[in-house]
Amino acid sequence: MPKVEDTRENAEACMQFCEPCLTYPGIAGEALFCARGKSSSPGGKKGCNCGICDVRKKFGCDGTYYCISGACQ
Repeated sequence: MPKVEDTRENAEACMQFCEPCLTYPGIAGEALFCARGKSSSPGGKKGCNCGICDVRKKFGCDGTYYCISGACQ
């Protein structure tokens, strides 16, 4: 499985799923957790949109809650 590329295109696609996510920490400049790693201030699990994210599907990542658990491996 390829590592998720940290590109502007992937970040923009990511925000379609992260922004409405109940777990998204909403910290300015943070997104694309599957590439960049977990949030600097992760919250509790309140639901996750990673499973339906186009970026996750494109790179074949397993798992969810990347804002809490860290980058896709």
